[in-house]
Amino acid sequence: MAKKLAIEPRRRFHGQINAARYSNSRKLREHFEISQKQVQRDIDFLRSRLDALPHLREIAGKVLVKNIQYYKVDETTFHKTVDALFRNQPAKISYHSQHKNEATEQLILPLHLLCYMGSWHIIAFCTLRNELRGFALSRIRSIEASSDNVTLPDNMPSLKEYMRQNFGLISVGKSIEVCLKFAPDVSSWISEQIWHKKQAVSIDNNGNLFLKIPVADFREIRREILKFGSSVEVLSPDSLRDEIKKEIEKMSAVYR
Repeated sequence: MAKKLAIEPRRRFHGQINAARYSNSRKLREHFEISQKQVQRDIDFLRSRLDALPHLREIAGKVLVKNIQYYKVDETTFHKTVDALFRNQPAKISYHSQHKNEATEQLILPLHLLCYMGSWHIIAFCTLRNELRGFALSRIRSIEASSDNVTLPDNMPSLKEYMRQNFGLISVGKSIEVCLKFAPDVSSWISEQIWHKKQAVSIDNNGNLFLKIPVADFREIRREILKFGSSVEVLSPDSLRDEIKKEIEKMSAVYR
């Protein structure tokens, strides 16, 4: 019990430091109704722990995250989305689908904020489709808090299961195994990469690398395949192989 009581002042001490409220030992002693020795022990404990950690300014000066081709998000949209997420509050959004080139009004319950490849997405329960869906914040045209009640279904998968079940961001739909063959000139790079936690990798005697991953939608994997040009071949499924062939034919027509 004594250990539990000792944690509370330390937690509040740290909270006051973060809030830039720097009390002296007398004020701390009076506020928490503890002895001067206990105050000093707690201060020494926090100092020893905090001094061992790098300061935020030091981290910012030595750590850099660089993203390219990410989507811009309206600041108001971002704040309203995060507010609804942490308040566990449903929200009404107007969402523009690039695939269908249309906007729809939807009632969602935000559940998880995801930064994927430098772009922000909200994983939410969508009442329109009655399932988990990912929404790009850059495509949310408007968002407002809603007083409507949203009840999650009992059979809803966990967020981790939803986000990790297939390659890439799009997880809606049945999983299909994709098999790719990478030429020796890029196989060493691919062998160092994790495309999916359930990926299967093998290398033949000629140095070709074979990669098998579960995919729910071809749009994202198609872009990744085309990045490698002639150094990759789709072995299966035939439907994806045909899509890549058609895209190559279109590209050939552009460069004639």
